Amino acid sequence: MFMWMRVLAVRTRSWLTIRQADQEFEHEIENHLDLLARDNLRKGMAPEEAMRTARMRMGGITQLKETNREVRGLPFMETLVQDSRYAFRMLRKNRGFTTFAILTLALGIGANTAIFSVVCAVVLKPLPYPDSGRLFNVFQEESQDATVKTGWSHLNFVDLREQNGVFSEIAASQHHQLTLTGRGEPSVVNTSVVTPEFFSLFGEKPLLGRIFFPDDGKPGAASVVILSEELWRGSFGADPNVIGTAINLDKRPFTVVGIMPATFRFPVVSDGLWIPLTQDPLFGSLINQRTGHWFQVTGRLKAGVSVAQARAELAALGARFAKAYPAENRGWIIRMAPLQLMIVGDAKPALLVLFGAVGLVLLIACANIANLLLARATSREREIAVRTTLGAGRARIVRQLLCESAVLGLLGGLTGIALAYGGVQGLTSLLPSTLPRVNAIRVDHLVLGFALFLSLFASWAFGLAPALIVANASIGNSVREGGARSGENRKSRRARNVLAAGEIGLAMVLLVISGLLLRSFAKLMSVDPGFKVQHIVRAEISLPRFQYPTPQQWITFTDKLLARVQAEPGLRDTAAAAPVPLGDRCATLPFDIVGSPPLSTGTSRTADYVSVSPSYFRVMSIPLVAGRVFDRRDILPAPNVAIISNSMARIYFPNQNPIGKQLTFGLTDSGVARQIVGIVGDVRDAGLGDAPGPIMYVPYTQAPLWGTSLLIKSTLAPSTVAAAIRREVGKIDKDLPVTDFATMADIVEASVAQPRFRTRLLTLFAGIALMLAATGIFGVISYSVSCRTQEIGVRMAVGASRRAILWMISRETLRLTVIGLAVGIPCAFAASRLVGHMLFGVAAGDPATLVLVAFVLVTVAALAGYVPARRAMRVDPVVALRHQ
Repeated sequence: MFMWMRVLAVRTRSWLTIRQADQEFEHEIENHLDLLARDNLRKGMAPEEAMRTARMRMGGITQLKETNREVRGLPFMETLVQDSRYAFRMLRKNRGFTTFAILTLALGIGANTAIFSVVCAVVLKPLPYPDSGRLFNVFQEESQDATVKTGWSHLNFVDLREQNGVFSEIAASQHHQLTLTGRGEPSVVNTSVVTPEFFSLFGEKPLLGRIFFPDDGKPGAASVVILSEELWRGSFGADPNVIGTAINLDKRPFTVVGIMPATFRFPVVSDGLWIPLTQDPLFGSLINQRTGHWFQVTGRLKAGVSVAQARAELAALGARFAKAYPAENRGWIIRMAPLQLMIVGDAKPALLVLFGAVGLVLLIACANIANLLLARATSREREIAVRTTLGAGRARIVRQLLCESAVLGLLGGLTGIALAYGGVQGLTSLLPSTLPRVNAIRVDHLVLGFALFLSLFASWAFGLAPALIVANASIGNSVREGGARSGENRKSRRARNVLAAGEIGLAMVLLVISGLLLRSFAKLMSVDPGFKVQHIVRAEISLPRFQYPTPQQWITFTDKLLARVQAEPGLRDTAAAAPVPLGDRCATLPFDIVGSPPLSTGTSRTADYVSVSPSYFRVMSIPLVAGRVFDRRDILPAPNVAIISNSMARIYFPNQNPIGKQLTFGLTDSGVARQIVGIVGDVRDAGLGDAPGPIMYVPYTQAPLWGTSLLIKSTLAPSTVAAAIRREVGKIDKDLPVTDFATMADIVEASVAQPRFRTRLLTLFAGIALMLAATGIFGVISYSVSCRTQEIGVRMAVGASRRAILWMISRETLRLTVIGLAVGIPCAFAASRLVGHMLFGVAAGDPATLVLVAFVLVTVAALAGYVPARRAMRVDPVVALRHQ
């Protein structure tokens, strides 16, 4: 009973307090109504019209009173629901503002979400293997060149596997292609050559069948193969009976023993099948060698073993190998790195730069919306002041306004997520093929959570400042401003100016980075690769190693094919080469100069190795600098010869004539001395951004490489050339696939896929930032003009010219722009250092780019401010002096 009496007393006291507030409010309303009516009478209105206008201006205050009465004393959740409903009503009333704000937010949130999906898949997500944090890439590197990470010889790998005590499992692998026949048209299949421990190392189980057993890796074991699910479904119709049957790889039967699920991807390439290393036609011949560094080695660290312990043991093993086998291991050390770090490689810095750039776009979008909210909030000062008078505290007002911002942010976030789904599809199609883990990019729960966080962050970012400023409104000041509106208050004006200048500064950062990358990419594409790319088509023919096991057979096939192709109309200029510049990986080999002392221990002379037919230099338009090019004389048993590039002559034969000197190097003819017979121009074979390195050319008829790449210079359409090549290859051997048809122009374009991708995206983001910054300047100046209409009228009434008014408004635009540039230029200079490693031929702090971007921003800001300035010039002084 006593408790109920206390509750009744509290309720009664609350009712009396509310009643007293209502009476005070009604009394204040009457006073303000009288003030407004008198003000209208001073303007020359009739008494009835003056009272009617005053009542209309005070309209809605009674509704606010009722709303305030309903809200007071409600639980938090009920208040939140009521605030949300009110927020939706307010946004529905201002459809233009709401649409613009939602689209602006959606643009920023959608772009951030799409880029985050790429960053998350490539950089943040762990590898899709059990306990992937304990997987490490183990490699050898020369102590004199610690930047070059190489693989292992098979005998060194065997010793590592048997002697290390820090890895529970360790496996070797390599990649190339094999020819699949007997299943329709012959095709080339990506193949992983692995040791038997490979699948157990990654903890992967087959979809069907089994994985490799230890006995499968022994020399002389039956030939077995494991198919990927993609190849199984595409070429074998998902037939489960394929297990136990034989397929032909390079004209040799392999028994299918398992199918790996599509979820399993080897970290480097998308594989079609796996075979044991000892059964491979190419790398199986290297299992008894300790020279060469062919195989990638991956190990799983034992539980309880630290990375420091593992590195110490590997260092000791490296010293032991150098002592036991000095000819092959002296000067080499063993290191390890997390497998994920090795996979991501150079992609991480570029992706983080893109992520930072798109984050700046979101900040500019938030600043834009905050400016709009500040302008909108000024017109709501009377509403907020009345709420305050009715008893709503400052925290309550801020919560109401933040609730409106949150609703706006969530609507923008939902729209942004919809844009992100389409954006991810578009990004996936634009991503360079060399980007790792592309198959893992998707909008999943983690990405959706990030988008929700962005929505809430954006709501707070653009809603807090306007809410805090407007919450200080006073009903007395708001109503007394009455008929002669004085404009927005000083705090609101200062906040809007800071936001507009901040947009200029952020846009400056993005535009400078984009400008640097654009100039860098333009310089990269203007680089002379050292050969002509016009009207040249490349075609690759893979020769089955079991059917064509000897170098003489490769030579015979290539000579026969060249003769047939060159007899075709329009295909006279055809050459053979391996590897093709920019299209294949470089084959870098050590060499010695006969009669010259060897270099110091741990270092060696190296150059890229290319095997070519005599017409290669003519087809590729590589100029002859000295001596002669290859011709029909350079066929075995003729003397062994070589041609070197100009840079090789400059580096290894300074101040002397290399013609006539001899080199020892080679793959199929190691140790054979070759006489230099010519010097040709430099070629950028590794990449357009890499300086031309030393290259040594050998005649294909003396030292061929496995397989054949044809380079055809022709004015015929590439499809016509491709048909002719396939026809002539089929006449020689109908089971040989012709792959990798591409023009040299396409090959050059593909070599710069990564810089093109990041340059395009950053340029897009910079363009969006410039547009948003211009919109922000336009909004600030437009609202400033509307607030200063009466002031402009007074100035014009006392004699100010229209040109003076134009200069006054333009000066405000210029001031905001200069402030933004003053902040943005140092930030842009610092940000340019972060992308310095991505630039080619352009300095990080390039002054020309800074000046050009500053000029563009000033021009765009001036144009954005010119429209409201023109409107200010046309103000009628009589109308302005009566402006409310």
